[in-house]
Amino acid sequence: MSTFFKTIEVTSKKQFELIDVTSFVAEAVATSGQQNGLAVIYNPHTTASVRLTHNEPMLMQDIMKMLYRTVPLEESYGHDLFETRTEVEVNERSNGHSHVKSFLLGSSETVPIQNGKLLLGKKQSIFFVECDGGRKRDFNIVIYGEQ
Repeated sequence: MSTFFKTIEVTSKKQFELIDVTSFVAEAVATSGQQNGLAVIYNPHTTASVRLTHNEPMLMQDIMKMLYRTVPLEESYGHDLFETRTEVEVNERSNGHSHVKSFLLGSSETVPIQNGKLLLGKKQSIFFVECDGGRKRDFNIVIYGEQ
């Protein structure tokens, strides 16, 4: 059993955005030389996520609408009360909603590798989900497997 690690940088342009990163993960699998194992795609940010879904524009709009209905911008979030919070950074965003969306979505996905390829479903893609953009972000790919 061996491991391979890679960090990928992405730049979001919108407040909420699904960025297809499947090709980055597939490239990391190929570079790793692992034939069978697991690819863990991990997001180290508390206002972003990593998810699997179908890469279809109307579905992405549906996901965005559902998240904004579930976690509305206009809700009062204690995280945004800078006057009462401790450890507030200079120029911090009012982004309580982004933290909650990220919490609900989760921070990682694990995809099996078989014969040197990601074992994704026919219509599955891997997405970095930005909940507080636009900004530069990164995510990690850790591959465990056998050559």
